[in-house]
Amino acid sequence: MGAFHAYDIRGIFGKDIDVGLTYKIARAAARLLSAQTYMVGYDARIHSPDIYNSVIKGLTDEGKDVIGIGLCSTPQLHFFQMKMGRGCGIMVTASHNPPRYHGLKLFDDQGGSISYNKGLDKIEQMIHNLPPLAAAKGDYQEKSLEEDYINFIVQSAHGQNLSLHTVIDAANGSAGHVFRQVAEKLGLNYDLINEEPDGNFPNHFPNPLLASSRKQIAQRIKEKKAGLGVVLDGDGDRIIFVDETGNAIENYFISALIAEELLHDNPGAAIVYDLISSKALPEHIKACGGKPVLSRVGYTFIYDNMVANSALFGCETSGHVYFKVDDRYYTESAAYAFIVVLKLLETKQKPLSELVAPLRMRFYQAPELNIEVGDKQAVLSLIEKHYTDAAITKLDGISIAYADFWFNVRPSNTEPVIRVRLEALSKECALEKYEELKKLIGFA
Repeated sequence: MGAFHAYDIRGIFGKDIDVGLTYKIARAAARLLSAQTYMVGYDARIHSPDIYNSVIKGLTDEGKDVIGIGLCSTPQLHFFQMKMGRGCGIMVTASHNPPRYHGLKLFDDQGGSISYNKGLDKIEQMIHNLPPLAAAKGDYQEKSLEEDYINFIVQSAHGQNLSLHTVIDAANGSAGHVFRQVAEKLGLNYDLINEEPDGNFPNHFPNPLLASSRKQIAQRIKEKKAGLGVVLDGDGDRIIFVDETGNAIENYFISALIAEELLHDNPGAAIVYDLISSKALPEHIKACGGKPVLSRVGYTFIYDNMVANSALFGCETSGHVYFKVDDRYYTESAAYAFIVVLKLLETKQKPLSELVAPLRMRFYQAPELNIEVGDKQAVLSLIEKHYTDAAITKLDGISIAYADFWFNVRPSNTEPVIRVRLEALSKECALEKYEELKKLIGFA
């Protein structure tokens, strides 16, 4: 099926996915998962309410009990699923994809992602031959849940006055209302743009990693002489920080600052990061008294590593950030990260660009390279044979490390491409090895 991917279900509405399919997916999930209780929410996309209703109907038709929380962010749904002990969470969203996409994210009773290897494969198989409906209908309740999540975010400020002028771009997604409530409750000095949920995403694509999605906030920061900006994605789980000059900050550098702030009161705690992060991140974690834990790329791996290591914080290069709520569970929260960074800036009394500069200057990162290839495994084997004298690891694709440069080549889970991330001690070395690697792969 075109909509089933490594970590979620996602495709073009009317082509890869529709309400008929999502109804079947919900029924199959109800049959295959051990959960009796579910929580369901949806993002701001045009057809999300229809998909939301089809999912609820599929679950209740199979005798499952459902709480629907309506329009919300993915972090909001996940937080309340875990807090209320629901056996499974289903978020109707296509995250940062263009407007014509729709989809589903599923979470298990531990809060981890139900990925293709953890159950989506079986759900995909079952939708073609669903058994007869259960005899009894499940219970359904619609609830408006927000207050406890907002309080969780607000308490991260620890009562500190946060006066820095900030611009928040909600990208016309589903998280604008939460950010406004948090800002008002803390008395922040803020401008909130693109707050109104609109599945057409009229101002820019809901992907904050795109430079085009950050032009508007960069301009507003300069106009308002603001000290910080943040851009969200469509379902409010990715966040990209923008400094006072209008420049976006890579998430591994922001995560180094977040780790520093959190480790101040939690020395020795574990911090999970993905293997395509700058080496500056684990070095900074160690320098701040933390324990860096390397992970494969992706929600399911970051989250599982956090649980296994009782980690305080987890982060992905793509802009996802995760926090420990208590000893029972963890949650993803862009809004929590926003407050932690604001608090750090208030304490340091220095511009964000100045705090990031020492991290950015440690090493040089070459641009990410995405190469379309016919045989991904052949490319990985070629690289392994060429760099025989390197330190080689295969946690996710293949990682090659020398004293003066290191890189990772990772096959995409959803496209016929390999992704290359290379970093070095100097710009000259990085560019030289970058060109060498491209030539080896046949891309130069």
